Amino acid sequence: MTESDVNLENCDQEPIRIPGSIQPHGALAAADARTLCITHAAANLAAFFGIEAGAAIGQPLSILLEDGDFARVREGIAGLAGDASPRSLRTVRPRGGDESFDAIIHRLDGTVILEFEPARGDGGPNSAELYRLTQEAISRLRKASQRADAKQLCAEWVREIAGFDRVMIYRFDADWNGCVVAEAKRPDLEPFLGLHYPSSDIPAQARELYAQNWLRFIADRDYRPVPILPPSGPDSPAPLDLGQAVLRSVSPIHLEYLRNMGVAASLSISLLKDERLWGLVACHHGSPRYVPYDVRTACELLGQVMSMLLTDREDQDLARYSERMAAVRAAIGERLRRMDQVGIALSAIEPTILDLLDSGGAAVVIGGEVTRLGLTPAPEEVLEIADRLAARGAGPVYQTDSVGTALEVRSIAAVAAGLLAVSVGKGERDWLMWFRPEQVREVDWAGDPSKTVQKGDGGVRLSPRGSFSLWKQLVRGRSQPWSPAEVAAAADLRRDLTEALMERASDLLRQNRDLVRGGVEKEEMLASERAARSEAERASRLKDEFVATLSHELRTPLNAILGWTQILRRVADPNAVQQAVEVIERNARAQAAMVEDLLDASRIASGKLRIDVQQLNLVKVVEAAMETIAPAAGAKGVRIDRLFDPLLELKVSGDPTRLQQVFWNLLSNAVKFTPKGGRVQAIVERVDSDVVASISDNGQGIDPEFLPHLFDRFRQEDASTNRYHGGLGLGLSIVRHLVELHGGTIFARSPGAGGGSTFVVSLPLRAVSAEGRRGGVHPLRSDGPVEADPPDLDGVRVLVVDDEPDARDMLRLVLEDCGAEVGVAGSAEEGVEAYRGGTWQVIVSDIGMPGIDGFEFIRRIRRVETESGLPRCPAVALTAYARADDRRRVLLSGFQIHVPKPVEPAELTTVIATLVDKV
Repeated sequence: MTESDVNLENCDQEPIRIPGSIQPHGALAAADARTLCITHAAANLAAFFGIEAGAAIGQPLSILLEDGDFARVREGIAGLAGDASPRSLRTVRPRGGDESFDAIIHRLDGTVILEFEPARGDGGPNSAELYRLTQEAISRLRKASQRADAKQLCAEWVREIAGFDRVMIYRFDADWNGCVVAEAKRPDLEPFLGLHYPSSDIPAQARELYAQNWLRFIADRDYRPVPILPPSGPDSPAPLDLGQAVLRSVSPIHLEYLRNMGVAASLSISLLKDERLWGLVACHHGSPRYVPYDVRTACELLGQVMSMLLTDREDQDLARYSERMAAVRAAIGERLRRMDQVGIALSAIEPTILDLLDSGGAAVVIGGEVTRLGLTPAPEEVLEIADRLAARGAGPVYQTDSVGTALEVRSIAAVAAGLLAVSVGKGERDWLMWFRPEQVREVDWAGDPSKTVQKGDGGVRLSPRGSFSLWKQLVRGRSQPWSPAEVAAAADLRRDLTEALMERASDLLRQNRDLVRGGVEKEEMLASERAARSEAERASRLKDEFVATLSHELRTPLNAILGWTQILRRVADPNAVQQAVEVIERNARAQAAMVEDLLDASRIASGKLRIDVQQLNLVKVVEAAMETIAPAAGAKGVRIDRLFDPLLELKVSGDPTRLQQVFWNLLSNAVKFTPKGGRVQAIVERVDSDVVASISDNGQGIDPEFLPHLFDRFRQEDASTNRYHGGLGLGLSIVRHLVELHGGTIFARSPGAGGGSTFVVSLPLRAVSAEGRRGGVHPLRSDGPVEADPPDLDGVRVLVVDDEPDARDMLRLVLEDCGAEVGVAGSAEEGVEAYRGGTWQVIVSDIGMPGIDGFEFIRRIRRVETESGLPRCPAVALTAYARADDRRRVLLSGFQIHVPKPVEPAELTTVIATLVDKV
């Protein structure tokens, strides 16, 4: 045998079923099942029955036993099936002898095999004691509440009954490596609990026999095998198959293995689950030990009870798991039948596919688009996995606990060492994927598992390991394996998805047939319906964006007002009081302006907006608006140039308040969107029979694609959470309506980003009709704040990140008043740097910040923690975005708590105290 020939198949091919010999503590005879004449006999037959084996062959089986016992044997043989398990007949006596034997019979095809052992040896309890011990052991096993307790009890009771030095419960993993999961032993012996053994220690064909036979006994490792006559040869009967024989001789390799372990006698009891080998009860003794057959049978019974308990309890766990998974699948399946977007149906609404399996993250790959949940590789890495699965022709369900080895994608083990994927859709790259992170662990092996080959004078040979000293192995790049139940749940979801897609495809096919049958009219109706649905979806989207923006714009000043009101109640410092009053007034005015815009929008929508018409000079109106906006422009360093003669008289008919509102809005926008040091120009002139006023700036400009929508209600060029400028998106819509109500027109032009913009208002030099004066009262809410004693935050280090100075100062004062040590940052970038430079216990961050919003900020913080090995700092999202979707996005991004604005200071301090266990 060359070294390249040495592999497990050499061991698997060893003829352990037909060794041609038995162990010497018993005798064997085989007979033809029809004639009951002896065809084979063990060479030691004379020691048991007084007749030589050679002389017995060809004789009737009755020459061995007393008549009554032979009659019982014959009845037992008649009741055996073709390959039934061995059956005990206790006890029988040899013809003419006084000694009693335990008889074990089984049948294989046309041959009956009888084995005989002494009815009583010197080991084990008597029959009454054995019965009591067995019944008590079974009772204790059934009452064990946990599987681990049952395994330990099983080991202890087998040792109590059989008297071995060491009894272990040995469990196989998916690769047939074994691990000692329970142990009962002599106190002076080294423990084997937790040690692992490679699959080569128990090769495949040995495991097959363990699955067929509950028991395997070796009384003396150094026994001399007893040959079976006649020996096999060309002119002899076929060798006996002893696969189910209790006396079957043992493989020399296994005997050498026991010798290397220092084991002289052993007993192995199979543990089966669903007729598959789950593990073994392995009994070891340091010296030869004969265990009577009835004691071994009692141990076998304990093994069978243990097997039933394993099955029952795992079935109960599986039933509970299956019930939960069925509910998740039903919810997802219902959405799949209702929604067009598969990725959204599987990932955007709870429960998601992430709830189906115990995984760190999941991804949906449909048509090259990747939707991710939880901890996953990057989108491009997910697509690479999909490509590799397609290239390997992976089946509909693919699983591995080592993506790096199986798919040669080694850079993602931290988040995706394990992969369970099911194919969906028609494309080879369409998959549902679940990921499990790497589970770095140290495995204790009983000796180096790779040393199964030895070189000697005779060359290379397969050999049992000679050393069982502790050998540690660091396992990396592998995850927790996927259980069969999890694989089945994923396959069931794939079937649900396939059925839903087929059902939808069938519906679409039926609809297409109806459309063809209906002709052009139905095509037009369908196009109209699609257009209406698209418009409705657009309107709904705009409404949602507006509601979110409205919430943010109204809550932000309200948060500052409420916070500074609380501060004002507690402080006596005149400077602090003055600052509080200024902040409250400024934010109240801002909020009042937004409310007024909302009321104007409502009046416009309902046709109830009225104007007070009078003769006025438009030059004076524009000048008044310029004077109003001048302080804001000066504070920002923006110059406003007047390119008209202030003494010019350009009379129009209109409402001076409403027209001033028009030009204040245009000038305010120009200042807002012009950078520091920029310039705004105002021109008023007569063009033919109109008065034309132009407001121009050299600011950021307007995207040409957005210009047609500029004056629509609720439309903003930038409605994201990281926009630089606030507002409701109502101002220009109101401006257009007011201008048109005066019989005029307004338009805007801009070359694009960075090119500035110009708004042109044209009003006629003729009068417009007055329909009455507008009126109305704005109701104000006067709910008072809730008084509460703030919690003690003495010494708690809090980092506050908010781009609004008022909100930032309010938070700092509130927290410092409770004893906290507060650091502040005016942007996400400053917040990250502050976090790197300090030690913080809690982070409080806004979401809607310019440049980098709160979502990206917390993601950067979590990356800093991972890279630096820092503990995860609790984070509070204090935001005016208060919808349910906003809360879900906040929590998924890495915050622990979502607190909507406005917030009472007592509520915020209580939240922080809870996070640091101060309450």
